[in-house]
Amino acid sequence: MKRLETFAFILALGIANFTLPAGRVCEPLVFFPEEVLAGEWWRVLTFPFVHVSWYHLMLDAGAFLLLYHGLQETSAVKRLGLVAACAAGSLGLSLLTVPLTNGLCGLSGIAHGLMAVSAIELMQTKDKPLQRAGLICLLIVVCKSLIEALSGHILFNSLHFGSVGNAVPICHTGGVLGGVSYYALTRPINKTSAFELESLTTI
Repeated sequence: MKRLETFAFILALGIANFTLPAGRVCEPLVFFPEEVLAGEWWRVLTFPFVHVSWYHLMLDAGAFLLLYHGLQETSAVKRLGLVAACAAGSLGLSLLTVPLTNGLCGLSGIAHGLMAVSAIELMQTKDKPLQRAGLICLLIVVCKSLIEALSGHILFNSLHFGSVGNAVPICHTGGVLGGVSYYALTRPINKTSAFELESLTTI
């Protein structure tokens, strides 16, 4: 099932970036607040898949697809719900804090959210080294996102060798918040059994 989802994402990326060979961004699919308010609602769904350059596409899509494929969640509905939550958090926080006059596109916000959830999944394993690795990864992605949100600049921006457009750093924080919130809300609550409670009271 995950292969089918991955294929669907790759297909969406291909369609949303069919203008890149001509050196153009597919602006009809980019999120612009004014256009959405004017009735072009599909931009809310398509903006994550649009990218401004081949480098931007490879960077975002590569991270997103690897992280999505590595999710331990077995439910396709929950996996897709997680992606939607990361996208909603990324877009929502950006709308609340940035004018977005230049629009919003790209998968980086969602990828940051998936990274945070992947780290939490590692922390839930019984393997101690994996738990520590997950904690370290979670701290890194959270700290990176917060620093970017507070500074207004993408960390390691000077290391990018291609165009990533006018970056919106706050979208990374939004993606992390959306992903972690969704993960927390969809986890089953572990209830201690009556037998366990009785045993605890006799210790």
